[in-house]
Amino acid sequence: MKERKKGEHAMVRKLFMLMAAFVLVLCMKTTTYAASTKTVNMESVGSGMYIHIGTMKRGKGTVYHRVKVKKKGILIVAGAAIAEDGTPYGMAVRLCDSKKRSLEPYKRSYVSTEEFIVYGVDPGTYYIEVKNQSYYSLSAGVKKVKDFGGDSKKTAYQIAHKKRVSGLVTAGEKAGSADWFKFKLAKNRKVKIELAAIGTDAFRFYLYGPGCRNGICMASLKNDAKDFQKKVALKKGTYYIKVVRASKKSNASGFYDVRWSMQ
Repeated sequence: MKERKKGEHAMVRKLFMLMAAFVLVLCMKTTTYAASTKTVNMESVGSGMYIHIGTMKRGKGTVYHRVKVKKKGILIVAGAAIAEDGTPYGMAVRLCDSKKRSLEPYKRSYVSTEEFIVYGVDPGTYYIEVKNQSYYSLSAGVKKVKDFGGDSKKTAYQIAHKKRVSGLVTAGEKAGSADWFKFKLAKNRKVKIELAAIGTDAFRFYLYGPGCRNGICMASLKNDAKDFQKKVALKKGTYYIKVVRASKKSNASGFYDVRWSMQ
C-alpha cells in the first residue's frame, strides 16, 4: 500500500526557507556586462549563499558562474530572466564541472524566482551556465549533506530502527552507480519503509531480502516533497535497500533519505 504523509519532509522545508531568502537576495543591485563568453565569480552573501545579476550585450552570449563546494552535499540554484518591464520569468541553466564540461543536457534544468534545482555534488569547483539572456539574476546555495550510502552490497550502511539516514547521488558520477543500505529483523514483522528524494531527475528504490531475492521496486521518486511510505510484511532476516538513477542514461543528481520502522 502506498500513502503520502501530510507533513512535508524536514529537509525540503529547510530548502524552501533557504530559497525564500534567495528571492530577497535577488533584489540586490550588482550588474555585470558580459562579453560573448565570460566567467564570473558569484558574490558571497553568507550562509553558503551566492548571487549574481548580469546583462549580456544584445542578449547574446554565455556566462559561466563559478561556485566552489568545500564539502559533499547539495547545490541549490534559483534565478530568473528579467524582461524590459521588470517582469521575471523562467530560464534554462546548466551545471558544468571544473573544466566547464556539461554535467547535464542543455535546457534540461529550468529555474525561476519560485522554482529551483537541487544538484548532488562532491567537493570541487562547478560552473552554472546561463545563455542568451539580456538581463538575469542567479542565486546559488551550498549545503552539506551526509552521505551514508554504501558503494556496494558488502559495504551497505546498516540503518538503525526508526533512524532516518540520508544519501547523495552526485553530478558526474557513473550512471550505473548505486547506494546500498541494510536493516535486520529478528523475527517476522510488518515494516513501514519511508522514502523521500529531491533532485534533477528520478531515483529508484529496490528492496532485497528473504522472499525478494531478485529485488522489488518500492518506488521511483522525483522531487517528492513528502515522505513516500510502503508497508510490507517481511520474514526474519537481513534486508537491503538499493538506490539508483531511474535510468542509466539519466544525468540525475540530488539527495534522498530512508527510514524504516516496525509496525
